[in-house]
Formats: sequence, structure tokens, C-alpha cells
Amino acid sequence: MSAQAATATRGRRILLPRPHGPARRWSLHAPTAPRVVLVVDVRRETDDAITLVLHPEDGRPIPFRAGQYLTHCFDVDGQPQRRAYSISSAEGQDLACTIKALPDGRVSQHVLRTVRPGTRYSVIGPTGDFVLPESAEAPLVLLAGGSGITPVISLIETALARSLERRLRLVYVNRDPDRAIFAGRLRQLAAAHPSLDLVEHATARGRPDAARLRDLLQAPTDAEHYLCGPAGLMDAGEAALRDAGVAAARIHRERFVPAPRPQPRPTTPQPILFVRSGRSVEQQPGESILDAGLRAGVALEYSCTVGGCGHCKLRVIDGAPLLDEPNCLSEAERSTGWTLACSACATGPLQVDA
Repeated sequence: MSAQAATATRGRRILLPRPHGPARRWSLHAPTAPRVVLVVDVRRETDDAITLVLHPEDGRPIPFRAGQYLTHCFDVDGQPQRRAYSISSAEGQDLACTIKALPDGRVSQHVLRTVRPGTRYSVIGPTGDFVLPESAEAPLVLLAGGSGITPVISLIETALARSLERRLRLVYVNRDPDRAIFAGRLRQLAAAHPSLDLVEHATARGRPDAARLRDLLQAPTDAEHYLCGPAGLMDAGEAALRDAGVAAARIHRERFVPAPRPQPRPTTPQPILFVRSGRSVEQQPGESILDAGLRAGVALEYSCTVGGCGHCKLRVIDGAPLLDEPNCLSEAERSTGWTLACSACATGPLQVDA
């Protein structure tokens, strides 16, 4: 196809404003082939969070970097479901992932109800660039809120294993610090390692704003800063760091929950033509392009389902999809008509190259 023809068929896109700051949870690299894992232990962390200790069924280790995640592939009520959960063990330790059940989380609730030692399922990855710098010299400052501690504890334990002298400061924000995920484990680490400063903040006193976070983080400009938790907390943390003079390149964000669905969304069915598959599908209200395609049996690639890994990327031939923000698409991909099946929906007749 000529450049002129490609331009003529390029899909129109509706983009919602992207919040300030990068979302670094996801990598654009294609996930590896699925690996079957065996659950060898289930650790109860809190009333609504468990850690799964996993061994690859084929006996070959799954190498990972601290801060990365695995895409977990479950069968829920006869339907395949994939969710990304962070690795919560240090490099060199047994592979473990921690999952917090959301009140309306179909997959996370299924995991807490049904997964036991002996359960087998597939994982894809690891993936993600929320990782430690190569150098073990720079101090680390970390801000975690709620279940955002999951990849952060992997970073902390790995950093301590590499260097006992490296300075680390963790500000951990929770409604009730005594009932927080890994509360005891973190306090033991802080007691055993004088180089780790643990600051626990209870939101019963109010969620800290940027001014308060600047005091809590102390924000040395030579440190690498890691933020993981609710978007509002990370935004406030980044504002505090930038106000303190920390360079943007030293601020690493981990978007830990799906972006909220934008409004308004279509309230009537919308036709989607998957051109290469030759399938016409009626997207129902509330569905994404991915939801509609999978329901109709279209073979679509996908992984994280929250707009972060790029595995479900497809090109719009004609139409105007509404794309959730933030997401992992680059400006170059946006400008050439790519969208994400998991995070976009048709707002009118739509044709996609899939």
C-alpha cells in the first residue's frame, strides 16, 4: 500500500487527556510463550490478599527482574481470563506473585476462592520496566500505597541483597498500617537493615498531599524515586519530587490499576468489521473492541487487558474508536492509526485490521 493510500485509510481517533507523568508499568515488548506453573504455596497476607508461590511445571526457572509482572491466564466460569500481577519476591528467590481481591474483581475474587496448592495454570512473561537501575550506588526513595507495595517490596529486598550500605527510604501509605500487606515483613526488614528507613502513614489522618509528601519523601536529588499506588497518590508524589528539583528521568511510576473508563461511552450497539478475519460483530454497550471480538470468536492477541502491554495493538482502517487514557501507545503509533483492542471501543461503524 502506498503512503498516500495508507494516509487515506487511516482511522480517526478520539483521545482523552493523559494525566501528567509517564505510566511505566508496562513494556511494549511482546510477551513470551505461556508457561505452565504449579502453585506450591498460598500465603495469606491480609483478609483480601494472598501470595502465590509458583514453580514452573517443566522445571526450568523463569528469570525475572525485581519490579516486573507476570500475566496470569485463568479459566473463570469456562471463559479464558488474563490479568497482570506483580512479582513480590526478590531476584534469586522462589517466584511469587501477590494478588489483592477487588470488590468487583471477577478474576481476583476467583483466585482467592479457588486457587490452592496443586493448582496449575499458565503465565506469560515476565514483562515490565519498573526495575532497579544497573548501578547499586544511587540511594532509593520509594512511595507505595495499598497493594502498590507488591512490586516495591521486590525492589527493596533485591536492593538490600545487592548492597547493605545503599540508602533506602520507603513511605508506605495505608488506611491501617497494622493491617497492610507485608506490614510485618517490612518492619522486620527495617529492624534488620539500618540502611532502610520505613515511614508508615495512615490515611485515617488524611491522604498526604504534595507538600506533606515532600516532607515524608525527603527527595534527595541524587536518588532514584519509585512510585506505585493509587493515581492520586502518585500524582501528588511526583509533584512533590519535581518541586524538590528531582529530574524527571529519576522518577519511575508504576500504574497498578486499570485506567478508569472514560465517559460518555456508546449506549447502543456499534458495528465492527474485523477485515482480515472477515467477521462482522455488534459491539454491545460497555464492551471494548477486544470484548466484542472475543465474544464473537475472533482470534485476537491480548495479555494485560488494561492498556499497558501493547499485545492487543491493532490498526484502525476506518472509524472513530474511543481510546482510554493513559495507555502504552507511542506518539508514532498513534499517528499511524494504531489503537488498543482492550482499551478502545467503537463509537460508530468501525473497521480494524484483524
